[in-house]
Amino acid sequence: MTSLSRALALRLSVLGVALFGTGVAAVLAFTFITEEPGSLRNKVTSAAIRQAIRVSVSKSVEIEKIAALVDIERMSPKLWYLASDGDTVVEYASSLRPHLPIDIRLDGPTIQAQMSLGRGVGSAVSFDVVEINSKRVVIATSGGTPGWAMILGHYLGAIAVPALMTSLVFGIVIAAAIAMSVSFIGATLRRAAKAAASIDPKSPRGLLPTQETPAELMPLTKALNSALDQIAATMDLQRRFMNNVAHELRTPLSVIRSKIEGVDDAKTRVALRADVHRLTTIVSSMLQLARLHNDVLPFEPVYLNRLARGALADMAPLLVARGINVAFEEQGDTIRRIDANDATVRAAVANLVDNAVMHAQAKSTILVRVVDNVNLEVVDDGIGIASTDREEVTEPFSRPSPQSGGAGLGLTIVRDIMTAHGGRMSISDTPGGGTTVRLFFTDNSGQHEPKP
Repeated sequence: MTSLSRALALRLSVLGVALFGTGVAAVLAFTFITEEPGSLRNKVTSAAIRQAIRVSVSKSVEIEKIAALVDIERMSPKLWYLASDGDTVVEYASSLRPHLPIDIRLDGPTIQAQMSLGRGVGSAVSFDVVEINSKRVVIATSGGTPGWAMILGHYLGAIAVPALMTSLVFGIVIAAAIAMSVSFIGATLRRAAKAAASIDPKSPRGLLPTQETPAELMPLTKALNSALDQIAATMDLQRRFMNNVAHELRTPLSVIRSKIEGVDDAKTRVALRADVHRLTTIVSSMLQLARLHNDVLPFEPVYLNRLARGALADMAPLLVARGINVAFEEQGDTIRRIDANDATVRAAVANLVDNAVMHAQAKSTILVRVVDNVNLEVVDDGIGIASTDREEVTEPFSRPSPQSGGAGLGLTIVRDIMTAHGGRMSISDTPGGGTTVRLFFTDNSGQHEPKP
């Protein structure tokens, strides 16, 4: 995953290095273009002489033959220079030095000057007045021809400290700009993410804010809002279609059910009843899903144990007819209440029990257990559901095997009911064989009934 701050920092850093390099190159180019080559060479020669000057114990001026000065002397046949503190004069190639028509006062300010004596190449003379160990020393030189590498090194060294300081200030400004930019962009994205998180999944209309959105993010925001509007419109169309189909099928199914009873062949009549029952189950399940997705469920404090007992009582005739034994248990807190929709939770319990009955073995026992009045378990000893199929069986019209009865919507309805309640459903194996489905509700009410 790409980090916005890292990418921005990298690009700005590369830009900063490029600008810094360009600035240094521009300064050097300006220096080399505007200054006469002889003056440039004299400045470098004078700097080498200045580095070589030493003040002895007797306070006299001496010049040490350092490597840079020796190299200049070797490359400069017309080089001459002198250094004087007013008492001591140190000269090199005095025979090449012209007459100096100027008197430099050592009590004056520290200066550096260039002047020409005569015309032609080599006529430029460099004068420096510098302070070395509290002594003011005059340096005069001309005719030095240091190489361009030495000249470039001198000027790079001269601008190193200002360049480093500029780089430091520039780096601080860049870091502050990155932090502010990323913070602003991050705050904008967090507001958009918060708005996106608040969109109702049942009606995902385009509600991302556009008032304070930066112009750079506006195309993305508008595209997302348009996509959300299209998704919401498609969902509405599908819901209306499912609801209308389910309603339209109920009447023909009722007519078919009544006409089946007039069929003379008992075997055919039983087969037709089974087929119509399956169609009726599918239609009822589709209606449940349509209502679950379209309606806003009213919640109220309910007792999960009482609700489960009521759902089992409603299913008693079916259970007796199928010869299925159902046990009901309560564990832990029995007076806690949860915020839930009574009708849909009853439907969830009924779907789980009906699913268990459908896959039950002969003389099976189904256990419905309520734990602490916030969790519900339906345990069967049927054929079980493979671990690789447990996620798939919660999808619409999915069944564990082709031989399974039912519409393949029961677990889908239970999953969506739990999602609407902010809870969850889990599927696991029953020890000894079978399936255990657990419903985990959230205890939001915090209400308890006083003990008698």
